[in-house]
Amino acid sequence: MNVMHSFRFALAATTALITCIAGSSAQQQVAPPGREYKLQTLYRASIAQSYEFVEQTSVERIFRDSTKTTYARTATYFMTVRCIEALDGVSKVVVNLDSLKYRFTSDGKEIAYDSQKDITPKNFADLNNYIGPLNRSFELTYSPYGEVTNISGDQIDFWREYLEQNAADLDSVLYTIWTQSLSRENLLHVGDLQKRSIPGLRKAVDSTWKHQLALRVDGMLYTGNVRSRLASYEGGLYHIITQDTLTAAPGQIVHTYNVPELVKVIDGSVTLNNTVLLSTAGTINEFTSILKGSSQLVAGREPFRQNITSTLQWKLLGQYQW
Repeated sequence: MNVMHSFRFALAATTALITCIAGSSAQQQVAPPGREYKLQTLYRASIAQSYEFVEQTSVERIFRDSTKTTYARTATYFMTVRCIEALDGVSKVVVNLDSLKYRFTSDGKEIAYDSQKDITPKNFADLNNYIGPLNRSFELTYSPYGEVTNISGDQIDFWREYLEQNAADLDSVLYTIWTQSLSRENLLHVGDLQKRSIPGLRKAVDSTWKHQLALRVDGMLYTGNVRSRLASYEGGLYHIITQDTLTAAPGQIVHTYNVPELVKVIDGSVTLNNTVLLSTAGTINEFTSILKGSSQLVAGREPFRQNITSTLQWKLLGQYQW
């Protein structure tokens, strides 16, 4: 073995040992009582992050004559969050939904779509909720406190304007689905991983803070002023949890599966159980939201109730320099 080969071997072994010790140390890190930590998502210019976002939703619809319809949906986006500017705590990121896998089942029927395999989307109204923002990049501007202060995108604006200009010629259901899929609320639902849950302030373990939160569940927008808590700091990760309730704004006009006309939301609420894993480097490793609840809707003069269970999860797959 020559001298250079021996040096490289020793360097590799030393690096591996340091990594092992550092990893072991990180796993043993536990928050000292009373210590405060800066909870802030940090974006770095020219650094991109890849995420998988999975939505799993099941719905039971009950009509006033007690007849029922059930359906389930799994939608998976692979998405890229790319920082283009970070200055004085203000960050600009570009979000792109790179691909979509979709599966819908009801009463033995199945609709499936894979954007990387299927040439054209299936002619299925519910799928359009997910096709709308696919591969149409948009830019989010974040304040130092995790609030989105601006959202823009040329492709999004183009399709919004197209829909408005051609509204009179489009089917009202299709128009509503596409308009809502490209709405600010939906883009934030999919692309804003912080969801105001990360305050950008110093917090001790078990301390709490209140903030606004909005999520779309089965096409309906649920909002509320919720309380989040720094549950623990361990292994180099901050665990932030939110357990609260969101309500559906009455009067929303939405599309729901197998109802030929648009329906109106009378009321509704979901219980919320969120867990965010934030690294000490300021990267969101994972965001999981579990929602359960019910809503009252009406189609024409026909009222019905929907019981909803939904799990949303954004999971970091990797980071790279672009």
